[in-house]
Amino acid sequence: MSRKKKTKVTLRKISAAEEPTAPAVANDTLRNRRAEAARLKAQGAEVNVDRRTGEILGAWRQDVFTTLRSRKGKPTAEYPKGKPALSQRAYEAFRAHETDIQLAAGASGGERRPDHIRSTTAGPPGQNITQEAIDAATRVKKTLQHLCPSDARLLSILMTGEKALAKNWRATVEAETGETADEGQTARIRALGENLIHARGVASAKRKGAANDTAPLDPHQRKLTWFRGADFG
Repeated sequence: MSRKKKTKVTLRKISAAEEPTAPAVANDTLRNRRAEAARLKAQGAEVNVDRRTGEILGAWRQDVFTTLRSRKGKPTAEYPKGKPALSQRAYEAFRAHETDIQLAAGASGGERRPDHIRSTTAGPPGQNITQEAIDAATRVKKTLQHLCPSDARLLSILMTGEKALAKNWRATVEAETGETADEGQTARIRALGENLIHARGVASAKRKGAANDTAPLDPHQRKLTWFRGADFG
């Protein structure tokens, strides 16, 4: 029996010249990027920065919806990592409603001027009222109509300015509902989220027409059917 010849594997260390390097960034650009990141952090935003170039990859401010979505309760058999204080469906409903508000205000057009709104394409440059904005405004209106008055007021306030930020939302809920307990305030947002899921579902549903919405024809308007056979000639 012949023996198989062992093959020796040599591992080559990659030299520093072959390693991927960060693109060269001017000192002024790097300082400006760091200053901007510091400014955003001072405003309470979480900033994702490229460590090599200092470029800001993303920035966001924690609000009640992201806070409660990431908060977990005690682990159970159904939720080994703990049940979220706010369900994913409720979180998405809040974000979708927020997006509709922005679309209704014309936020989807980067090249539009906010100081001039018109409904036609004729005339001087300006901001057209798009069908997208009209549909979004309709969904916002119908969603609020399908919520109880207290839920509609609380939702509208949370979508205004900085009322829903992590540092402000408890004061907002307390001022609107009178609830002071931490768990009670959390439960109020959770219930609002579940009600919002239903309200948006109704508001977004397409209208179904009647099965037969045409008026019946008079006898003289109906088509005649001619029969032929042994009895009819």
